[in-house]
Amino acid sequence: MLSKLRQGHWPLFLLSSFSSFANLFLPIILVRIITPSDMGVYKIFFLHLSILPFLFLTGGPANSVYYWIGKEKETRHEYIQACWTLTTLLSGLILIIGFPVSGYFADYLGIEHQYIVYMLIAAFMWVPSSHYAECSIASGKTLKGSLYGTSFDITKVTLFILAAYFLKDIKYIFIIHASLMSLKFITTFILGAKENYISLKLNLDRIKDVFWYSLPISVSGLLAFFVDKIDMLILSGQLTTEEFAFYSMGCLIIPPLYILDTSVQKVLIPNLSKNYIKQDSHAAISFYRKAISDLSFLIIPAIFGLVVFAKPIITLLYTEKYLDSVIFLQIFSLSYILNLIPHDAVPRATGKSSWILKIYLITTPLSLVAVFISAHYFGAKEALITALILKLVPKVVGILYSASIMNWKVKEMFPWKRLIIFFSIALILSLTCIIIRNQFSSDMFWFYICSPIFAIIYLSSLYKPFKKGLI
Repeated sequence: MLSKLRQGHWPLFLLSSFSSFANLFLPIILVRIITPSDMGVYKIFFLHLSILPFLFLTGGPANSVYYWIGKEKETRHEYIQACWTLTTLLSGLILIIGFPVSGYFADYLGIEHQYIVYMLIAAFMWVPSSHYAECSIASGKTLKGSLYGTSFDITKVTLFILAAYFLKDIKYIFIIHASLMSLKFITTFILGAKENYISLKLNLDRIKDVFWYSLPISVSGLLAFFVDKIDMLILSGQLTTEEFAFYSMGCLIIPPLYILDTSVQKVLIPNLSKNYIKQDSHAAISFYRKAISDLSFLIIPAIFGLVVFAKPIITLLYTEKYLDSVIFLQIFSLSYILNLIPHDAVPRATGKSSWILKIYLITTPLSLVAVFISAHYFGAKEALITALILKLVPKVVGILYSASIMNWKVKEMFPWKRLIIFFSIALILSLTCIIIRNQFSSDMFWFYICSPIFAIIYLSSLYKPFKKGLI
């Protein structure tokens, strides 16, 4: 049992889900403790904190360990060490450039200068501090790596709630976050140096190799971030504060679904890389199909559940004041279909990451113009729909490009039988829930009864056949 737990993406998904659920409910708890004004500052702080690593291109080198781990033993650790060195150097630019302009940044955002200082410190530590966990997972030590990251996330969420409840000052949340990132950075360095993942030696040749490999990934990640947030960036300047609140609440992020996608990718890419080197196309496509199958098993019913139960979900999370968010949740839930397609896994695994940059160089300005026109001339719903459609473009092109690299047929890349079965059962359960809605006295009572029955029937009818390969 324990040996099985240590393998594959499921331990990473399950353990990370603890922290992802905590992060999902953290704002829901905080909004009941701190003032709306402080909650606004909290949102601003973490929104811009999440932007900084993208702006300084730190993500590419950090995530490239999943590519370099497949190299020969003689050079593997040199490349992994170079990943950490380059990540830390790029992250250092956050402080070097950020501190001199921090005052202007604070005035622009309308928050206190000290908050910007905490933001810069946390942003500098954020990506390098994840190096040990990423290396452990890439090396096959999935349980160890996921436990390491999850433990810090759970600690953060717990301390945030305690600070908000007892100290009644938002600044202590930011201090705690910067302090935790610093502790994680130090711990990562000590453990990483012990296991030969980190070294203070500068191997310029390896650093250059990592830089040129990861540069397209980093830039495409930055562009993808803007594509993902472009609707909010534009609508925040066109909607009233209340309208934007309804919109942003409706665009509900379900962390476990993103964690599942990330977990599958972190197992898929090394396997694709190894089989690409071996020129084993059959084994590679089997891993690819399995990845889509594993993703669809949970994402497909989640989409149906969000659409059907949108109203009680919004009421439960944010109260009836936010019922205008229901339509946005129903539309936004369709975006999770995009998570079924690991469109850039093959380019990453085969070292052809420049393609990722090229596709986002095209889609980013296209998205900017299209979403702006939709928001300006139509409305928020139309802007959201436009953004979702344009996010599909890289997915479709990525499938075609992956097929050409691996000499696959597109129709063979998808586990069609499983997809049809998952979709059909989720659809039947959804229609049944809708049909019997009038038999319940309220939406909430209907949700409390039907949603767990939906989940139990779906999982119980498919889990064993799914795991045994009978479907």
